[in-house]
Amino acid sequence: MSEHEGETLEATLNETIKLLMTRTGRRQVDVAEVVGITRGSLSQRLLGNSGWRVNDLAPVADYFGLTVGELLSGYAAIATAKRLPPKADADGQSRL
Repeated sequence: MSEHEGETLEATLNETIKLLMTRTGRRQVDVAEVVGITRGSLSQRLLGNSGWRVNDLAPVADYFGLTVGELLSGYAAIATAKRLPPKADADGQSRL
């Protein structure tokens, strides 16, 4: 979980997914496609206006090469465990 006291699990999840998207150069439309929702629906989830469904977590975690537990643990925990996905290069493509 994030080290921010009082932060909700959902807020941690939203922040983590946003940071993972930035790191990997993935767009909302890319993540939305994996989950099977529209980009607008994903945007509402990331803004905290709509909740995540439990069944959405596994495809999102897998998309970033993580487990659901890692995804829920927060970006800092993922970084500490050295499990961050590869960074995007200048062209927006992830490097291996």
